[in-house]
Amino acid sequence: MTKSETKILVGIGVLILLIDIFLLKIWVADIEPNIFMSNGISFPRFKTIGINLLIAIVLYFIKKRYSALFFINAIVCPLLFTFFWNSWIENNPYSTTEYTFKVEDRNFVLSIDKNPDYFGIDEIISESKDSNMTVGMYEKVGDTLKLTSLQETMYLYKNQLIGFSQSPNEIELNKTE
Repeated sequence: MTKSETKILVGIGVLILLIDIFLLKIWVADIEPNIFMSNGISFPRFKTIGINLLIAIVLYFIKKRYSALFFINAIVCPLLFTFFWNSWIENNPYSTTEYTFKVEDRNFVLSIDKNPDYFGIDEIISESKDSNMTVGMYEKVGDTLKLTSLQETMYLYKNQLIGFSQSPNEIELNKTE
């Protein structure tokens, strides 16, 4: 192999690495992993290995030199994917904010989770340890949180819950630490 062929091969390898970094970073950002998705990392890693090995096998019959790049890439891609996955989780930590409120003589707790964007409303029944629960996803709309479950859509605005099915009025929330 001549010096110029080696330079071209290294250049193509660097280009493939840059494309991998860009695509894997976008893929992880699209998945938006959280700490509850530990098993979810296996399938994408195997997918990156499979895609690279498939390309390497095809290139082996067309251009043997380039197939080595994709065999190496089959090892590098899952490592990069794991790095981006862990980095996303570190930079988007899980946290919960809780509010308590009362409707008639019933006590409720509203939990707002960050990463993933879920909420839950539990009715606390003092004589038993059971509770009725409403769960769903939320989205930020301006300075309001829009809470959407299968049963209803509510809004959290300035420590007030609006649209809760158990009460037609706005409910004052107490933030707990």
